[in-house]
Amino acid sequence: MINKLFKNRHFLISLQFITLTVFISLIYGSIGITTNDADFAKILRNTNLANLIVWSYWWPLIIVSAMFFGRYWCTICPMELVTSLAGKLGLKRRPGKFLKSGWIITLFYALILVLGIHTLAIHRIPQYMALYMITLFAIAVIVGLIWEKRTFCTYVCPIGHLLGLYSLLSFKKLGVINKDVCKTCKTKDCISKNNHYNIIGRSCTSELYPPLITDNRDCILCGQCFKSCTKDNIIIKKQKIAADLFTKINLKWAEIAFFVIVSSFVIYEILSEWHPTKQIIMAIPNYINHSLIITGSTAGTIKALTLFIILPSVFYFILALSKTIFAKETWKNSFSQLVFALLPITASMHLLKAILKTTSRIPYWKYVFTDPKGVDTAEAIMQNHDLLQNHILTNIISPIAGYLGILLPILGLGLSLLVIKKQEHINSTSRAISIIAALIYASIFIITMLGWKLA
Repeated sequence: MINKLFKNRHFLISLQFITLTVFISLIYGSIGITTNDADFAKILRNTNLANLIVWSYWWPLIIVSAMFFGRYWCTICPMELVTSLAGKLGLKRRPGKFLKSGWIITLFYALILVLGIHTLAIHRIPQYMALYMITLFAIAVIVGLIWEKRTFCTYVCPIGHLLGLYSLLSFKKLGVINKDVCKTCKTKDCISKNNHYNIIGRSCTSELYPPLITDNRDCILCGQCFKSCTKDNIIIKKQKIAADLFTKINLKWAEIAFFVIVSSFVIYEILSEWHPTKQIIMAIPNYINHSLIITGSTAGTIKALTLFIILPSVFYFILALSKTIFAKETWKNSFSQLVFALLPITASMHLLKAILKTTSRIPYWKYVFTDPKGVDTAEAIMQNHDLLQNHILTNIISPIAGYLGILLPILGLGLSLLVIKKQEHINSTSRAISIIAALIYASIFIITMLGWKLA
């Protein structure tokens, strides 16, 4: 069924126009809705319909779909359509070395996380979310007008590395039915320059040759190669879960840095769910802010820089240094091994956070359609929190989510240990350090979830 839909000339582009319409509607539904009250914003983020959809359902769905199915979100992403259309009209300049390095993606994501979310609260204030979405749209257009092909999706999109790394866990993969057919193909329409700017049936503008794709990181599953291939030789096929993690993958430094940030962000997201562990992780940033007398939104910036940049960098550096000293691994190999060792655990806990977020927001759906802007509902909830109590679905799902919170990090640790076992290491010392890293990282979540569950 999936392959038939991908081969249909108009199905995917029709979905992109639908998601673009939804994207614009979400901007319209959140523009002008703002507040300076931090406590009010915590409620408004859930009572405003547009904000609720984006951060509590759309965003978690993107993450979860990548883990299981690969970069299917990119298949229907409106930014791919927008930047491709702009590229058809633009200057078509070739991206330089820095753009191709992947660092723009990492820096863009870090900027959104530190300044966007933890300084300006774009995930809580609808007006700021709207401005963020407009900015993202504008960047996609500008990049398309300047650089060739699909530069925004390949080298700029702030979640490109996230989707790529999580797609390594997927049991779906794009490839070819018969590689011999590709060898004998004379026109090679799937990569031909003549097809780069076709609206339908573009050759791969991510510079990938289908028979040579080795893992899921870079293919955004746009489906265009299905239409451009005159041999009907492209296919999305099944593979074992996390099969890509057991192959040899050369990570870029930008991808490694990106994972350092994401893995620490997931720690914050999970540990913030339980008050005692939230106090522990906030101890250092609170001490810094108190010592320097920093308050307001700047305190959020310091918190994010401390928790997502400085502390995780120290953690990974110490482990990588241990590998270089005691196991004689190169720096690149040391960091890459740590990424693959912790990736399944990080993904499992990101999955848990998605479940907790979507289920905890269920009570708000009772009010969002009668008050889509959410201001009146938020004011009512501020005065009477009982409006959100005793929701039937929440009462059923919450205990299940609690058990998943204990099970998922254990499963993630099990997969991590299996990946470590299959990885290439210079010696047993290097492998032992990876195991220690995985045990430390997983223990943080297991202890937290056990404490939260038993409290």
